[in-house]
Amino acid sequence: MNGASTPAFAARTMLTLVALATVGFLSFLLLFAYADDLRPARNGGTHALSTSAVGFAGLADLVKHTGGEARMVRSEADLDDASFVILTPGPGTDPAAVKRILERRQGLSTLVILPKWVTAPLPNNPQWVRATSTIPEFMAALPISEVVQVAIKSPAGHGLRTISGTGLEPVSTDPHGATLVASHGDSLLTITADPDLFDNKGLATREGAERAMQILDELGATEDAVAFDLTLHGFGRNPNLLKLAFEAPFLPLTLCVLVAALLAGWHAMLRFGPAASPGRGLAFGKRALADNGAALLRLARRRHRTGERYGALVRETAALATGAPAGLSGDALDHYLDRLDPAGEPFSSMAARAADAPDTRRLLDAARDLYHWKRTVTREHR
Repeated sequence: MNGASTPAFAARTMLTLVALATVGFLSFLLLFAYADDLRPARNGGTHALSTSAVGFAGLADLVKHTGGEARMVRSEADLDDASFVILTPGPGTDPAAVKRILERRQGLSTLVILPKWVTAPLPNNPQWVRATSTIPEFMAALPISEVVQVAIKSPAGHGLRTISGTGLEPVSTDPHGATLVASHGDSLLTITADPDLFDNKGLATREGAERAMQILDELGATEDAVAFDLTLHGFGRNPNLLKLAFEAPFLPLTLCVLVAALLAGWHAMLRFGPAASPGRGLAFGKRALADNGAALLRLARRRHRTGERYGALVRETAALATGAPAGLSGDALDHYLDRLDPAGEPFSSMAARAADAPDTRRLLDAARDLYHWKRTVTREHR
């Protein structure tokens, strides 16, 4: 069996998997952080991004094409300094949310366009809707019920809804003198009960577009930028800690952490390499005997007592390699071996040092000298 293990996957395959996993995870974080911003805006609602009949995208375009400035507001904080804001609450808008915005905008011009139509999306085009009925008058007045009490009336036929109430002053009236658009006292709050004065359906004709611009001129909206609120329809930029990681001023920190993580992964891959296969607990054959014997000597702290046996092994090996007479043994054999290297230390002296070594360090010194002596004398007799 090979000592080095073969990796199950190639390095290129692993790098590809890691790269795909990293990109997928970062994509998930981005989509999760910006989920609200990525929602489809053209959903047929009553807001300035909707191109449906009840939407107000046409009003925003009309303001732009007549020399004005129109901007979409996604944060309530941005409503505090806008000169003119148009609120377009839907039938299910929380009255408390409308009240909160109007309280923040005290002293600033605000136009509230109340809802009128009950709609259903078209099956083949969800951006468009069809009107199924009208919202009851009392329900249409609910979005501003916590600010001012108004009464809404629907004329016979397909006429525009009118509005009345305490403290309301007419800004625009129908041919019969009924109020279509009214201001509330000195609060710079203006209310209209019929969205067809400003929605895409009402602006489909030239007459409707001219009427809408005339009302905006009377309210002073054309003198400043017109801000269309989107927070009431769920398009607000809500605080999101995860989103902060991908925006200034924290984006550089996020990039540094990402690069550091990539470098750490690269360093770990180069450092450890492929997994190593575990070694055998017990070695085979003679190797096992030698390892076990060495382990016993090490545990018993008797390694320095093996010098005499090593000297005897060197004696036999050298005698055989140099062709010593068969009858020599003991001191006579040692005397023969001493003469093999006259320039060096006698064999008998080195063997005595190995046999009498008091510790492992001196045993290793004597064994090293015996080994070099054996190589010298056996090389000369080859």
